[in-house]
Amino acid sequence: MAKNYAKEQRRLEKEREKERQAAQAPATPVTGSTKAVTTSPSAPPPRHERAHPMSSQPPLATPEQQRAAFALKHIQALRDEWQDKPKEQKEFNSHASAMPFMIRANGLGQTAAFYRRKGTDHVYYRLYELLGDWLAELECPFSGQRDLLTAITQSDQDAYLAAQIEALLFLDWVKKLASAFLAREDDADEGRATP
Repeated sequence: MAKNYAKEQRRLEKEREKERQAAQAPATPVTGSTKAVTTSPSAPPPRHERAHPMSSQPPLATPEQQRAAFALKHIQALRDEWQDKPKEQKEFNSHASAMPFMIRANGLGQTAAFYRRKGTDHVYYRLYELLGDWLAELECPFSGQRDLLTAITQSDQDAYLAAQIEALLFLDWVKKLASAFLAREDDADEGRATP
């Protein structure tokens, strides 16, 4: 199932890219036949009826863009919350860098339990919560299940493996964005200016 999940994600990314390219292609006048085109209600609209990228409708985002946007929104919120707390920023940054390695070495379940163990006031919990919130998003393996450990213990092996892959893909963005927006260990003690 993990392979199927990854394969399905790639297929969806390619499909969205084709739709985006089709929407960006200049309209060509139709010559010859003036037959009416009918579609079923469940079929996507014909190419000429799709929203143009410059319209007020947001463009379709790839799964990678969705991961990045979700992580960015939450990292920036943490930056604002911890504006005067460089220690928390540095801790989060450090733990965000370590979490993917721990998942690869110990598995998603063991890592989630480790990050959950310190309680809701600890920086570990913020990572646990962020990952759980992402995996509970609509198109993710634990869709609708907000508590990560509950979702892990109630899922089958295929969903668990798919969630583990998705967690690693998401945490790559968390790690990069935390490094970009939060204070790091190699920063000066007084903290650094944030963008």
